[in-house]
Order: sequence, then structure tokens, then C-alpha cells
Amino acid sequence: MSVTVTKLEGDDIPEHLRHPDIAMVYRVTDADGNSRYLTDDVEAAQLAVSISDRQQLKPDA
Repeated sequence: MSVTVTKLEGDDIPEHLRHPDIAMVYRVTDADGNSRYLTDDVEAAQLAVSISDRQQLKPDA
């Protein structure tokens, strides 16, 4: 499976993460559907690579 990074802006940002200083949030979603939210694009990309690497090392169930 894959990892996705989605850029969220405005009303697409989950309400609990909205703040006047936050214009954009990146949602990183793993193959199991678990999501993490970050405000930095570089950190989001690094997290996506890290998750992808772990998934490739994981034995098939």
C-alpha cells in the first residue's frame, strides 16, 4: 500500500487544528488509514518517506 500526503487549506483543515496563524496543514495517511497532521511541508515529506520505508520492511500478513 501507499502513503499519501494531502495539502489542506481553509475549511478542509480539521476544526481542532484551525488557528489564525495556520493557513495550511499537511495530512500524512498510511496504508492502514492512520493520519497525522503537520504544518511543515518538509516534515510531512520526511514522515511520508519514513512510513513508506517501514511499510516496505513489514512482512506481508
